Amino acid sequence: MREEGSKDRIIAAFDARKLASSTSFPVICVYDGPTDYPGRYIARLWDMGKPTHIIAQADTLEELRLAKPNGMIVLPRSRGDDPIIVETWI
Repeated sequence: MREEGSKDRIIAAFDARKLASSTSFPVICVYDGPTDYPGRYIARLWDMGKPTHIIAQADTLEELRLAKPNGMIVLPRSRGDDPIIVETWI
């Protein structure tokens, strides 16, 4: 995650067309209560392994999943993932 005080741009939902045109390979990682957003679910856009400042946030995982763009699939967290990672959208 990012350091506190970062200039994240919070969006309501991710747009698949914008992701395709603005990233090389979009991946969205979903977190539960990261240090920079305690008590919140966060979906952060990554581009080819680099985090971006674009996030969606919500109080519940179900609410956050409404921000998932059409066409992306949900991958559950892997055993070796950081414990705050809930899932990844690709």
